[in-house]
Amino acid sequence: SWDAMEEGALVGALRVTASFRDIRGKTGKPGVYTLRYGLQPQNGDHLGAAPNREFLLLSPAAVDADAKPLGFDGTVALAKQTTGTSHPASLSIDPPSATDAPLTTYTTDPELKGVVFQVGKLKFGLILNGRIEH
Repeated sequence: SWDAMEEGALVGALRVTASFRDIRGKTGKPGVYTLRYGLQPQNGDHLGAAPNREFLLLSPAAVDADAKPLGFDGTVALAKQTTGTSHPASLSIDPPSATDAPLTTYTTDPELKGVVFQVGKLKFGLILNGRIEH
């Protein structure tokens, strides 16, 4: 489960061939990005902002040179460079129905569109289309 994942752990990489928007609607450019595990802060500023606390933060691969977990602050600092804003570029992790097969697409109740992925025994959805307001 994601519970065993250290915050800021390198999860993978992603090549994007066109401009994209993250879960908050911020624009990123084509390129190669690292994906690091992050948790939404529980400081009151983000209350009700997203249905789940788990995210993959996108950082330009050219500036993310160390595979070790970076923790919250290190991961957020790198992911802010993706959009050039004060908020990190992020994709929302969404626990899909246990019956959904990998690479199945789905739509959540607030009209977010996701894809199911499976890595080993870990199955999860990743919201790739839609926006949360905060």
